[in-house]
Amino acid sequence: MRNIIYLFVVTSVLISCQKVIDINLNESNPTPVFEGIYSAEDSTVNVKLSLTSNYFNSETSSSINNALVSITDNTGLTSIIPSIGDGMYKLQNYIPSFNTTYTLSVNYNDVVYSIQSDLTDPVPLDAITYEYTPGIFGPNSGYMVFLNFNDPIAIANYYQVVLSLNGEELNTLADMLILDDSLLDGNFVSTPLFREELFQVGDTIGMELRSIDKDVYHYFYELYSTLGGDSAAPANPSSNWDNNALGYFSAYGNSRKDIVIQ
Repeated sequence: MRNIIYLFVVTSVLISCQKVIDINLNESNPTPVFEGIYSAEDSTVNVKLSLTSNYFNSETSSSINNALVSITDNTGLTSIIPSIGDGMYKLQNYIPSFNTTYTLSVNYNDVVYSIQSDLTDPVPLDAITYEYTPGIFGPNSGYMVFLNFNDPIAIANYYQVVLSLNGEELNTLADMLILDDSLLDGNFVSTPLFREELFQVGDTIGMELRSIDKDVYHYFYELYSTLGGDSAAPANPSSNWDNNALGYFSAYGNSRKDIVIQ
């Protein structure tokens, strides 16, 4: 009989003791912010480049359109990621190789910034389940959904869960969930995903389980800790970009399920 671990996640992110790195930003020294995503699902690399004097104030950011952006696999093969305007760079049909380390590089103002991300095997989702509740966080009753999957044994896994409602991705901080398997290794995991607004009959719920690497997990943990009020003073999540750039690069595989509340 398989072991079953039930996780009751009240906050959006599983919290453990981590260090938040405070990076001093000021208006006279704009700081590069590079955000890269490589989705193995659609074989597409998307990169957003900007400059900002206040990392958490989007109104002060400006896009970077004159950089040379590239991605390199573990064989040393480098591919250029073309600019599509407004600080966005996109490479399509970039076929993934799992259990591979990818290096993202940005050459901006003759300074080369680089970062690595491990693309690991995706972990399959089990069927989404749901359960009626009279209302925990507010007056409205409704349904909460459960994330269900088998965590691979003897492998360090890190996950990001993305929900969608009626075809629209829920991408606010309150809807973000990350977790690792330090206490779950090799078990069947069943996790209710609490939201302030419960789901209702007729809603179509989509769930995506992304297998991310350790560095990306810690980046999002620190982001939640800072913006979610767990930090005593505002700080920027620590970044693995060199040359003091901010941001992250996530190469990930994923699995998806959806269900209609009936």
